[in-house]
Amino acid sequence: MEQKYKVLAVTTLSALMAALDSTIIYLALPEIGKTFNAGISYLTLIVVSYIISSTVMLIPSIGIIRRFGNKNFYILGFIFFVTSSFIISISFNITIVVLFRFVEGIGAGMMTSSDIPIILNAFPENERGKAIGINSIAWSIGTLIGPVIGGFLVLYNWRYIFLLNVPVGTIAIILAAKIIKNDNGIKSKVNIMPSLSTAIFIIPLIIGISFINIKYLIIAMIIFPLFFYFQYKKPLIDKKLLKNKQFLFITIASFLESFAFFSVLYALSLYFESDLRISSFNAGILLFTYPLGSIISSPLGGILYDKFKKPEIIMISGTLMEAIPIMLIAIYLRNIPELLFISGFGGSLFWAPSTTMIVDALGNRYRSQANNSMFILRNIGLVLSISLLPLFIVYYSKIKISIGTIFVNNVSINIASSVTDYLLFSAFVSISSIIFILLNFMEKRGYKKYN
Repeated sequence: MEQKYKVLAVTTLSALMAALDSTIIYLALPEIGKTFNAGISYLTLIVVSYIISSTVMLIPSIGIIRRFGNKNFYILGFIFFVTSSFIISISFNITIVVLFRFVEGIGAGMMTSSDIPIILNAFPENERGKAIGINSIAWSIGTLIGPVIGGFLVLYNWRYIFLLNVPVGTIAIILAAKIIKNDNGIKSKVNIMPSLSTAIFIIPLIIGISFINIKYLIIAMIIFPLFFYFQYKKPLIDKKLLKNKQFLFITIASFLESFAFFSVLYALSLYFESDLRISSFNAGILLFTYPLGSIISSPLGGILYDKFKKPEIIMISGTLMEAIPIMLIAIYLRNIPELLFISGFGGSLFWAPSTTMIVDALGNRYRSQANNSMFILRNIGLVLSISLLPLFIVYYSKIKISIGTIFVNNVSINIASSVTDYLLFSAFVSISSIIFILLNFMEKRGYKKYN
């Protein structure tokens, strides 16, 4: 095998592992809750801590890679990922699980930040598109098979979903050390304060929301001036991008659309296993249609955008196809696999045109900043949407049970009412993205009219 394909194989494996861990966790949550006698708030933190840490790594990673090199940064991220997975697999405390899910997310963020540059360095210019395309397939496959593999492993022990990362990751680290060429870093200043201030602010905010804890919310508000100061001095999103109407409107639309994208998997996995008492494997099969629809439509959105140049129509269609089936699921709780397929199809139909418009808003010079900013805001949308589920369970569920014991008792717990309202809320937030899509369309028409 040629050297470049060996590099592609290793980086694709890391992409597959990171993608798997983003969806494989959902069906393990009720069993983790039973193991540690932990409630929905802790289970929510297991999900969002991974997203938060992988998100805050996006900004400083560019400077760190420039200084230490892609290979070193990539391997270190893999070590973080594998080590934290092992510690989670043998953990005896829910706090340890949450803490090392955060570390695992850091490792995933480091790998994600460096694997594409490693591929570009290994392939000639006329083969780079093909290589990136093959690598991106790993994310689609990982997202698709994550619920099924997770559901199967949880039948035996939830710890296996993390233990699986150890031998596979260890082999990948050894191969990466041998195969990937060294690239020497250059001396450059690394400014971590914007990311650090973001993490310090958002962590107590999310804990306060998930645990419905006023003290943590007050802490977040106290920290907010510090966060604001560092964002003003060195913002996560370049001020020139924020002044661009296309970037601003479509990024806000993308942020709102992201509320429904993963919240449906989280809510329904808990509903299937904890309310209907469906096995984790069968729940995984029921959820399988959602990423399946997403994979099928992923290239279609890009093809339609390239051919017809009507991004607003594509994005609005995708949003409605995503949100309306979620509403129907929430209201009737029937025909869930079929509706999930349509919803997943619509969600990914939105992805290609919105991503292209955001990343190309100010041309080639700002593509990296626009790309990172887009993922940061989309991930924050995911974090906020997932963190809100405990609020709905407490305030909208008819069950008389404390938040700390939900999903722990052996008795059947009816959470259907809270899941219904939560999914309806997520769908309505997603639909509100259409407002900003239309604002961008009106802005473009006005610009063309007077120029």
